[in-house]
Amino acid sequence: MVARCGTKKVWHWAHKGRRHCDHWWENETEWHRDWKNRFVVEWQEVPARDETDELHIADIKTPYGLVIEFQHSAIKPDEVKKRTRFYGQVIWIIDGTRRPTDLIQYERMLLENHPERFDGVDIYTVYCEETRLLKEWGSLGKIIGFDFGGDNLCLLTAAQGRSRYLFDFPKVEFARLISEGRSLPVVQFAEPTGRGYQKRRRF
Repeated sequence: MVARCGTKKVWHWAHKGRRHCDHWWENETEWHRDWKNRFVVEWQEVPARDETDELHIADIKTPYGLVIEFQHSAIKPDEVKKRTRFYGQVIWIIDGTRRPTDLIQYERMLLENHPERFDGVDIYTVYCEETRLLKEWGSLGKIIGFDFGGDNLCLLTAAQGRSRYLFDFPKVEFARLISEGRSLPVVQFAEPTGRGYQKRRRF
């Protein structure tokens, strides 16, 4: 608690703001709030302390131990790795609308790609160096969701080497599975063939 002792209002006590106690904090946007409100209030803004007793607050933490972090602003790779190591079981959801060129690169990449159809879903095999977002997030080794607006997330999952699997997944279904403690779809194919990495466009 911190004292509020101004000259305009009656003196009172107030909760210390998150930005004063968690250096991983970023300004919350409407995008953050929309995502967090897909989950129950009890799972939102869950605090935990690291080995140095420093406080960190997860955007969403389920009773099953899964953390979901919603990232809108730019973030340094070292900080992403620190947060990922700290939380362990974590899914990152990235605001893909922050930079207009990210959607352009993403759509161009899909046009140059040939998906495999599996259970009615188009699965793309992509490479970490193909777009700026993939360069930033593709090597983390966790499930990443790119949010370009609309009703679907673009989910990125691990594959072999530098390749990754990419597919659209409904946001409503994503929130439902997480809320029920169920696993997200796992995509497993054989080693990609006939898809020479050196021949593909890089940005």
